[in-house]
Amino acid sequence: MKKLVVLLIIIAATTTAIAQNEVDALRFSRYQFGGTARSVGMGGAYGAVGADFSSLSTNPAGMALYQRSEVSFTPSFVSTKVASTFNGTNSDDSKSNFNIGSIGAVLVMQNQDSRSNSDWKNFQFGFGYNRLANYNSNYLITGTNPKSSLLGQYVNWANGVAPANLGVDGSFDTQLAYNDSLIYVKNKNSNIYSADILDLATFPGVYQTKSISTNGYLGETVFAGSANYQDRIYFGASLGVVALKYEESATYTENDNGNKIPFFNYLNKFDHQIIKGTGINLKLGVIVRATDWLRLGAAVHTPTLYSKLNIDYYSTMSATYDNGFKADASSPLGQYTFDMTTPLKFIGSAAFIIGKYGLISADYEMVDYSKARLNPAADFTNANQRIQDKYKSTSNIRIGGEYRFGQISFRGGYGFYGSPYSSGVNNGKADLVSLGIGYKTQNYFVDFAYTNYSMTEDYYLYGVDASNKSSLKTTNNTLMATFGLKF
Repeated sequence: MKKLVVLLIIIAATTTAIAQNEVDALRFSRYQFGGTARSVGMGGAYGAVGADFSSLSTNPAGMALYQRSEVSFTPSFVSTKVASTFNGTNSDDSKSNFNIGSIGAVLVMQNQDSRSNSDWKNFQFGFGYNRLANYNSNYLITGTNPKSSLLGQYVNWANGVAPANLGVDGSFDTQLAYNDSLIYVKNKNSNIYSADILDLATFPGVYQTKSISTNGYLGETVFAGSANYQDRIYFGASLGVVALKYEESATYTENDNGNKIPFFNYLNKFDHQIIKGTGINLKLGVIVRATDWLRLGAAVHTPTLYSKLNIDYYSTMSATYDNGFKADASSPLGQYTFDMTTPLKFIGSAAFIIGKYGLISADYEMVDYSKARLNPAADFTNANQRIQDKYKSTSNIRIGGEYRFGQISFRGGYGFYGSPYSSGVNNGKADLVSLGIGYKTQNYFVDFAYTNYSMTEDYYLYGVDASNKSSLKTTNNTLMATFGLKF
C-alpha cells in the first residue's frame, strides 16, 4: 500500500472527482482521433473505407485496398482553448502547437501467382507513425470560495500523524503546509491539527486560483501487414508501439480576500509532474466488399500494455502573513514506477460507395473504460475498484462523407464520443465536426482538413465538495495537411 500512497500524493496537481491514478487510467485510454487529413476530414469514419495510412491505427485491413505503393506526411497545427466557470466567475486560457499527425509508407507487393488466377491478389506492408492524442493545453480557474479552504483538506490528511512523520510516506502536501506554518498542531496529545482560517467562528471565504499548463502526446509507431482475397475480403494486422509523455505544471493560490483572516494572508503551491513510458498493442481487422457499393468492416484493438511508466514529481509551497513573515518550503524529487493496461476496443464500420462520385461511411466504436487496470494489482486494489465503480462502457459514433468532382474531393464529418463516467460522476461527452478538401492525380495527392473538437467536464480544485467544483469546456481546433506520393 505504500506505493499507492506515493502515487496519490500528486493528487493536488490535477485533483478531480477521482484520485490521480484513476485520472491517468482514463487520460491515457482516451484517444483524440488523428491520422491523415483525408480521414480526419471525414470525421475519422474510415474503418471500412481503406487505402489510407490512418487505417494502420484503426482497421489495418484497410491497407489491403491499396493497389499502388504510397508515402505520406501530415503536419498539423492545434489550438486548444479551455473556458472555466467557478462559483460564478468565468476565465479562459489557450495554447497552440505544431506536431506531426502522421508519417509513413505502404508498400504493395503483387502476388507472383496472380497470373495463374490465384485468389490472393496482393499483399501490403506498412510502417510509420500516427499521433493518437495531444495533451498541450492551459487552464485557468479563478473565483471566491465561500465554503472551504485547501487548508481544511490538509488538516484532515494530517490529523493523527505526528509532525515528525508528515511526509515520511511521500505525502509532501501536509509536510510543506506544516513547514510553512499554514497548519499547526492544536492538540499535541492526539496530533490534531488546525489552521488560522479554520479557527474562526464563521468561514469568511477565500479567493482561489489554479492555473495548469500541460504538454505531451500519445504517438504510435506502427508496423502492419495485409492481404487482398479475391478483391472481396481484406485482412490486416498491425503491431503498435505507443510512446507516452505527459507533463503538467500546476500553480494553486489562495488569499485572504478583504483581510478577514487573522495572521494568514496568502499561500502559493506549485506542483510539477512528468510521466513517460512505452506500451505495445495489436490490432486485427477485416473488410468485406459485400457488393460494389457496400463495404463492411470490423476491427479489434487489444489493450495497450504499458510497462514501467515512470513518474517524476516535486512540489513547492510558500506563504505570507499579515505581520510580514514569509515562509518557503520545497519537497525532494519523488519518483515512482507502475504498469498500466488500457481497455479493449471494438470497431464496426460500413461504407457506401456512390460510384465515382464519392462515399458515405460510419464507424461504431465500443470501449469499456472500467476495464483499465493499474499494476502491480496488490498495490492498486482500491484504485482499480474505483476505476470499475466510476467508469463505464461507452459508445463512440463517427459519420463522414466525401464528394468527388473530377480530381477534387470535398469532405465532412461528425463524431460523438460518449461519456466514460458512470451516471452522476461527471460529464465528459465530446463532439467533433470536420471539413476537408483534397486534390489527387495519378502520382500524388494533397489533402487539407479542419476539425473542431469540444468536451465539457467537471474539475475539482481539491476534494469532492460542490464548492470546489468548476466546469471546464475544452475546445480543440486543428488544421492539417497531408502530402502524398504514389509509385
